[in-house]
Amino acid sequence: MSETTTATTATASSIRNYIVYRTVASGAEGVGYVLNSILWDGTSTFNPGTGLALALDADGAYPIGSTYTAPTATTTATAATAATTGSAT
Repeated sequence: MSETTTATTATASSIRNYIVYRTVASGAEGVGYVLNSILWDGTSTFNPGTGLALALDADGAYPIGSTYTAPTATTTATAATAATTGSAT
């Protein structure tokens, strides 16, 4: 008996943990409030919704209910390409 496996575009090594957090306060949930944790390949289409953003959380440092502080934009020459490194918006 033989088994057949099907390869997928996203490999296990490319799927990583991301958090969904608030960029706009809503009710008792302030800016940075972590709403969800998802596994995502980082390339397929995912829209977190209005007032929300994604950030890579490879170490699982931000559980649901915690507060994430997004990196701030810098004014250096490299900022044009990496102003928000750390968020996948």
